[in-house]
Amino acid sequence: MTRLTIIRGGSADTSGRTGRAQRSAADAGQLVRLVPGRFVDADDWRRATPGERHIARIKAVHDGIADRLVVSHASAAALHGLPWKGEFPDVVEVIDPLRATSQALTHVRKRPGRGRRLRTQTMVANGRRLTDLVSTVVDVAISHELRIAVPALDVALQCGVSKRAIRDELASRSAVHGRHRAGVAIDLADADSGSAGESVARVALDEVGAPRPVLQQEFRDGAGLIGRVDFWFPEHGVVLEFDGRSKYVDPALRAAGRSSADVVVAEKRREDRLRRHPDVRAVGRFGARETNDAESLRAVLRATGLPMVSRSYHHVR
Repeated sequence: MTRLTIIRGGSADTSGRTGRAQRSAADAGQLVRLVPGRFVDADDWRRATPGERHIARIKAVHDGIADRLVVSHASAAALHGLPWKGEFPDVVEVIDPLRATSQALTHVRKRPGRGRRLRTQTMVANGRRLTDLVSTVVDVAISHELRIAVPALDVALQCGVSKRAIRDELASRSAVHGRHRAGVAIDLADADSGSAGESVARVALDEVGAPRPVLQQEFRDGAGLIGRVDFWFPEHGVVLEFDGRSKYVDPALRAAGRSSADVVVAEKRREDRLRRHPDVRAVGRFGARETNDAESLRAVLRATGLPMVSRSYHHVR
């Protein structure tokens, strides 16, 4: 984890720069200006994750906004450590309990909160309130596409939140736009998802009309455990595996002493055993390219014999 320290304009940073020197350093690319008078070190910024960068934005605006404002939506998702596709927004999202309409400012987006029952918790660092996990994932599901909402919902379920609690929170909302899509996202959410990449892949499968899979199904043979597969379609005898690139190239995801070539060989042997399993008729593989190319993904499904149907709700806003 990269700790992004907020450098306040006019106060010395670790190099002794103050005021005008900090602004010059920002112009030169040595500091990143988050809001007027608030900076972070540029090297630290580049090393940080998208979530860490957005949390720095939240800290940068904290003492410049009213105490009543509650951190929410994507900003609350960052604070809860929820997965996010790409970068978080470059504005901090808050709920204003006094507003009936949205307001977009340069660094803050205010969401209406008048009449809404807010479920909140308190940030330890500064006492600012943020929406709790249930409220946050419902806000995200209403406001964002399935490929953002479903990974966040999957993590919430893994953290012990129940689908009933999420559905009840959605039912309490007056939102019209995004409500149906949020219901679809909740239907798709599954605590057994193996990663954010697999969550997005599951949305992609649903978009092209694949049957709903069983996740992390365990297979065994006479030699013992073969492993757990990403997606299992028992009615069709089909296994689909999502090949995230990181498991081949990230040393942190490999056992000590194993090379990427060792991982490839082990995957091949595992797949051979799966193909010989009496319940398995076909094994297919796909990755990020197919997830982002519907026709390529359909080709994978056709090769395994999986049926596809049209699902119009993916086009509903």
